[in-house]
Amino acid sequence: MDVEIDRIDRRILYELDWNARQADTDLARKIKRSRETIRYRIMQLEKKKIILGYATWINPAKLGYSIYKIYMKMRGTEEEIKTFMDDIKKRDDVYWVGTAGGAWDIGITFFSKNSTDFFDRKNELLSKYSHLILQKFVGIISQTFRYPEKIFYKYEKEPQKIFTQPDNMKIDEIDRRILAELFHNARIKLVDLASKTKTSVDIVRGRMKRLERNGIICTYKARINFEGLGWDFYKAFLYFDLFSKYDEKKLFEIAKMNPNIVRIITIVAPWDVEVEMRVRNFQEFDSIIKKLKVEFPGLRNVESATLSKAIILPAKGIVESL
Repeated sequence: MDVEIDRIDRRILYELDWNARQADTDLARKIKRSRETIRYRIMQLEKKKIILGYATWINPAKLGYSIYKIYMKMRGTEEEIKTFMDDIKKRDDVYWVGTAGGAWDIGITFFSKNSTDFFDRKNELLSKYSHLILQKFVGIISQTFRYPEKIFYKYEKEPQKIFTQPDNMKIDEIDRRILAELFHNARIKLVDLASKTKTSVDIVRGRMKRLERNGIICTYKARINFEGLGWDFYKAFLYFDLFSKYDEKKLFEIAKMNPNIVRIITIVAPWDVEVEMRVRNFQEFDSIIKKLKVEFPGLRNVESATLSKAIILPAKGIVESL
């Protein structure tokens, strides 16, 4: 059953999705309500399980990793698929795993130091479950652009780049401890973070600013129960005859204005682009796809999948494996 929220709640969700570490005083100023009202509203959203927690996403590419995608069509019993999923969730090289219906059944985002390492890791995992895999499709992410949740508040922002080209920055043990705590709670207070990492508030504050400035921390994000609010999540895989720079710029502008598009992923794969959308139903999704086909005559094919479950592990593997 869908949960009803009002205009103020929607604005709070919009802001916390974009930056979960915003101070209550800043939220109060933006929303034009008292700090006490904002705090109470957030508590109620948490109590109603609309906000499920707060995550910190880091950019593995800044630490020298490339980002790979694997999509699979599966067979097997429910118990066999569960065993496969449980095995994936234990790995230290997985950023995201999701289940869906449509073009694929299970998708995985891996990070790996190079293509040889990825090849070995992929084969090690998939050979173990080859009897369950009907088809697999592999790609390497070029860039990922994240847009605000305009379904809550229609204000255009420039997109955030989540994944970029590989860099070779270094982090130390203190950074890892900070990231580990932020992974569990992006809104943790600085004094509590300093206590848990056995450092000082000044050290924690300075380290976080450096991690943000260097793009290692790319966002602090509320984990929102969109399904409970009546929103479905679709992925569209776009195949172009030629995806030119002009087409890329045009697609980015469309995404900036469209309230349903939340991420665009450019990728080296059989398809050219992935577009992720938040919609009420298939008809709304289909309407957006039809408009894209009109805007892009070179868009020769579109495949789609409806996400049923997603688990994001944006810091765990990096923190524990370095």
